[in-house]
Amino acid sequence: MHPFTRFLLGLAGGALAASITYAFTTVPPWWWLVGLVVAVLIWFGELIADALTD
Repeated sequence: MHPFTRFLLGLAGGALAASITYAFTTVPPWWWLVGLVVAVLIWFGELIADALTD
């Protein structure tokens, strides 16, 4: 997958996860953390999977 496409998917996935978390709790650290973790996992998921399978 192209890196920019993966970046945009991570951005969208992180924003979606953060907004869902915000619907349940408005405490900023939680929805920021969830959004960032989801985005980073999408951004670097391919690299992590490659490293784990080598």
